[in-house]
Amino acid sequence: MPQSADRYDFWDPDITYVIGHQRPDTDSIASALGYAWYLQHIGHESVRPSRTGQPAEQTLYALKRFEQPLPGLLTAVAPTFWHVAEHRVSVAPDAPLSDALALLAGGEQIVPVTHRDKKPMGVVTPLALARAYSRSLGEDGASVSVAGVTCGSLAEPLPTFRTRDRISDHRSALLHSENNQFLVVDDEGHYCGIATQRHILQPPRARLILVDHNELTQAVAGAEEAEIVGVLDHHRLGNPPTASPIPFVVDPVGSTSTLVAEYCRSKRLSPPRPIAGMLLSGILSDTLVFRSPTTSERDRAAAEWLGTLCQINVPLFGKELLGASPGLALRTAEAILDADRKNYEMGGAHVSIGQVEVTGMQELPERREELLAEMDTRAQQEGVDLIGLMVTDVVTGTSRMLVRGETKLIDALPFSRVAEFEFDLHEIVSRKKQLAPAVQNAIETTL
Repeated sequence: MPQSADRYDFWDPDITYVIGHQRPDTDSIASALGYAWYLQHIGHESVRPSRTGQPAEQTLYALKRFEQPLPGLLTAVAPTFWHVAEHRVSVAPDAPLSDALALLAGGEQIVPVTHRDKKPMGVVTPLALARAYSRSLGEDGASVSVAGVTCGSLAEPLPTFRTRDRISDHRSALLHSENNQFLVVDDEGHYCGIATQRHILQPPRARLILVDHNELTQAVAGAEEAEIVGVLDHHRLGNPPTASPIPFVVDPVGSTSTLVAEYCRSKRLSPPRPIAGMLLSGILSDTLVFRSPTTSERDRAAAEWLGTLCQINVPLFGKELLGASPGLALRTAEAILDADRKNYEMGGAHVSIGQVEVTGMQELPERREELLAEMDTRAQQEGVDLIGLMVTDVVTGTSRMLVRGETKLIDALPFSRVAEFEFDLHEIVSRKKQLAPAVQNAIETTL
């Protein structure tokens, strides 16, 4: 499978990808790395950690701190023409007809004709070859030489698709096509292979294990066309249907990294320092160093064990980790809004809530109007009914929220309004356990 060091250009049907949610936070990256390591060490060698977006600065800080490479980037998992293309031997335009005849006699149904630069000219079919030989018969039935006839002169056009094209985007047209085979080319138009209608109807499916989420609205693009073979999460249920039973664990702890650490301990597996350090970072980030109401004793116990493995002062490192977030001043409004944003369906309304951690609210007034404008843009682009940005001060343990969207939904929010489109959330710091349930209840009561 072609890929760079940190990117999967095409997913491999022989690999199972452990992957977190869109706009990955520290726990999402850490749990993907840790769970993949755990599964590999209990016998699942074909498992790989992955991510579906660029991590935030806090996550990058943790990765650098523990010298852990990023998991590979996997941006989409829908079946593409790359996954069904079969390489068939091609011939040059100036090749004699005997070259095509030999390939057809060997079982090929069509013969691709490609230029020297590997760009396809068309295909030679058995019918085209038969016509050429029938024209070679004289009026008296005597054979006339076809030695001067080339494959290029008989090449016929064939519908062509690029390797990155999603099969589902073209399936209807393909089913009604007169052709049952199609050319596949790469981004530069070079010949890659032939896709048959049979393979297009039954393409391979990506195998995914979802960590730190269980809703398709938060999953990698194309997840609805993938085979989800496992879920490990600590959020509310919003799970997709599966064709058969799968391991599905949603446990009320503060971090998915806690669950991974518990699995390792149950098998008496001690992760190496880079993995243990990332799991510790995931716990400390999601629990705000145990100050979040989502924190459980299990989180504390897992963090203590991981801290021992890393030989690190947990409280001190937690302070460093939370301080690694860049706040509001040095980032664009787009980066602030999209760094950690999740989408929800609440009472039939499309809701999107982002969260950003700061070490003081002094920068919020300066960025307020710019952030609200960007939220308007996002709401229009994504068809969102309500969009919010939760700004959490990790020093004081308090939050503010900026909101845009439908007036009736904003008016229904059960929080203290301090300015137009701005609410004081007081000691609410958990989007999962505190904010999202309150917003959902307000919306469902209103609609």
